[in-house]
Amino acid sequence: MLYLAPPQDVLEWDTQSIVGMQRWINRLGRLVDTACETPPIGSFDDAVCKRAQWSREASETYRQTNIAIQRVTEALNSSFAFNSAIAALIELSNYLVTVSDRSHPTYAYALLAHIRMLSPMAPSVGEELWETTVKNNYTSAFSNGSVPTDTVFKTEWPSLDESALKPRTTTIVVQINGKVRYKLEDMDVDLCESDLAKIAMSHPNSKKWLYNADSGEPKSIIKMIHVPNKLLNLIVK
Repeated sequence: MLYLAPPQDVLEWDTQSIVGMQRWINRLGRLVDTACETPPIGSFDDAVCKRAQWSREASETYRQTNIAIQRVTEALNSSFAFNSAIAALIELSNYLVTVSDRSHPTYAYALLAHIRMLSPMAPSVGEELWETTVKNNYTSAFSNGSVPTDTVFKTEWPSLDESALKPRTTTIVVQINGKVRYKLEDMDVDLCESDLAKIAMSHPNSKKWLYNADSGEPKSIIKMIHVPNKLLNLIVK
């Protein structure tokens, strides 16, 4: 019932909604069981020191986790909006299902943070999931003692790393003479205008819009309008 609405709202008992939450809890249990079969390689603290070398997936896992930490913390601190907190946790678990490299310490960081945030709202489930990770030595990525192993309720609330909220990649919309023609996917954030223009010129769709059909020579770019991390408008003649 916590998922359906804020606690101050009046709701009728609905057994159908319980089924949906039960399926999510079961899916989360399977996620933990599967994760324990692939323990993290190395320490999370050591991995953080090499954050610049992380793969895009590892960085995104860390970002999605911190987004969830921010949303759940704000929901519980501001108005006890359990429904918003649970929605954030569902989104995080749905993302974790898609992660391919589950041996990276960021995955363990995400899963253990998820369990800790779930525990105040589902204490018995949280404690059971935590016990599963401890039995399988899944907390080894935090072997410096920062994560207690006897009960989830002795662990600290996950801390927010605001620097992780900014994505590493973005999608750039390419306009030619003010009209959307194609998009550049997975571009590193904060790429300069000139670098984006080079990438746009080499895109497969660029031949139709940025090159002369007869000669194959590139058209003259007389102006570029760049909205950082969002749009590149090339004015050509």
